[in-house]
Amino acid sequence: LHITNDIVCQWHIHVWDRMLAYHDVDITIHGKKFVTFLIPKFHLPAHIKECNLKFPFHLTRDVGQTDSKAPECGWANTNPLAKSTKEMGPGSQHDTLDDHFNDWNHK
Repeated sequence: LHITNDIVCQWHIHVWDRMLAYHDVDITIHGKKFVTFLIPKFHLPAHIKECNLKFPFHLTRDVGQTDSKAPECGWANTNPLAKSTKEMGPGSQHDTLDDHFNDWNHK
């Protein structure tokens, strides 16, 4: 599991202590933690050298050249849909949003 965040270098320190509050969450496989914390490439240059060495995508196995910000790029284009979908029923809303996002995925 790869978790990315702009400031993961700060909040990852105590995340396991916080996770203990959730008794239903299994965060281990065979007794080992299986989470990797990463800073998105766009934000990494603003961090100190230690963060650049500890949390980079390009040095992480099975991640390579992932752009974790890509899913956010299309959000602004969905704002105009709010006006047309708020009067629709749930099925029509789903179909309209599905069509829009499918179109966006091909652009």
